[in-house]
Amino acid sequence: MRRLFWTAVGAAGGVLLYRQGQKFLADAREQGMLASAQQVGISAATTLGAARTLLAGAGRPAPTAIPGAAAAKVHR
Repeated sequence: MRRLFWTAVGAAGGVLLYRQGQKFLADAREQGMLASAQQVGISAATTLGAARTLLAGAGRPAPTAIPGAAAAKVHR
């Protein structure tokens, strides 16, 4: 029963994120490409923060980034 509950919660969260993403893309198209590039970064950070908060509330540890070969290629 718990698995069904969390599946439903995940599905509802996915639908909400999809709708917000569609609205964001529509707004970004109206504002132009430069503003939309900034908003993509902000939106991604906000979404990641919300996901971490939801996971913390569910009593699960938040995932951490694991550096791999792709991360090693990044030059600063």
